[in-house]
Amino acid sequence: MKTRFGTIIKELRERKGLSQEELGKIVGVSDKTVSSWEINRTEPKMGIVQLLADYFKVSTDYLIKGNEAIDESIYKSANISFIKIPLYEPISCGTGAFVEDNIIDYIAVPDDGLNPYKEYFAQIADGNSMIDVGIANGDIIVFEKSNTIDDGKIGCFCIDEGVATCKKIKKGPSFIQLIPANPKYDPIVIDLNNTNFRVVGILKKAIKNYE
Repeated sequence: MKTRFGTIIKELRERKGLSQEELGKIVGVSDKTVSSWEINRTEPKMGIVQLLADYFKVSTDYLIKGNEAIDESIYKSANISFIKIPLYEPISCGTGAFVEDNIIDYIAVPDDGLNPYKEYFAQIADGNSMIDVGIANGDIIVFEKSNTIDDGKIGCFCIDEGVATCKKIKKGPSFIQLIPANPKYDPIVIDLNNTNFRVVGILKKAIKNYE
């Protein structure tokens, strides 16, 4: 396990506003154990890593390796052109939170199909409601920043305050439907007269998590 683990756990804990003692109680360890992780003195067993991943809604691969799986050195060695973009908290393929100022990291992504004059951001998929278009839990989803989107496109949408989701949009005369790509999930109906709704980005690519 890489020493990046302790840094990631500390970042996620502080973002949640938790003390080391509170996080320890959530996963069944002492605050001293959490402190030991965060200074990279010790590492938890995989069972605890899974509990932490479930609680913070990230993949175990992200906790262990950070963004190493999509590190720029991989692209350099393969002679693949790339750009670095901000990575935000996990986006829900269901429901979840989106805070524009809350950047976890900056990650490298291949720049094929991306416009050098546009802005992009990435999030980690949380859930499987978009599985039928190839977006699975733990994947890195890359969006082009935009406040408009064409009917039938997949994008990142904010519902009410700070609630975001990745879905396909279907526009009606006074409402919008956000359509999942999984028959187990129902569409989200947005009443434009009563809901604080906005488009945040247009889906451009997904980078697979092969954990």
